[in-house]
Amino acid sequence: MNILIVDDDLTQLETLRRGLRNKGYNVLEASSGKEALNLFENNKTDQIHLILADYVMPEMNGIELLRKIREKSNSIPIIIMTAYVKNNLLLDVMRFNCNSVLEKPFTLNKLHSEIQKCFNIS
Repeated sequence: MNILIVDDDLTQLETLRRGLRNKGYNVLEASSGKEALNLFENNKTDQIHLILADYVMPEMNGIELLRKIREKSNSIPIIIMTAYVKNNLLLDVMRFNCNSVLEKPFTLNKLHSEIQKCFNIS
C-alpha cells in the first residue's frame, strides 16, 4: 500500500515515514499541500492508496488539500492530523468526506489502526 504523507514539519515527516515503512507501507512524501496535490495529479490515482495530511500548513492547509483532492477523487481515503480539534474543523472534514481525524500526539499503533479502518481491515 502506498501512503502519501503531507506535513511541513520535516521531523514529523521523517518520523511518520520511518514508522509507516516499519509497518510495511510504501511512503511518498510532500512537505506542502501544493506539493502533495502535484504528486497526486502526476501519479495515477491507483498509485496512491491513502493520504495522511497535517491540518496546519502554510499556503494550503489540510482542509484545502482535502477539498481539492475530493474534486478529483472521492474514493481515496484521507486522514487529517491535527493538534487543534475544533468544531469548525470537524464540520469541514465531514463536509469534504474525510475518513478520519487524528489528534496529535498519537501513537504509531493508533495511526495503523486508523489506516486499517479506512480499508475495513481488522
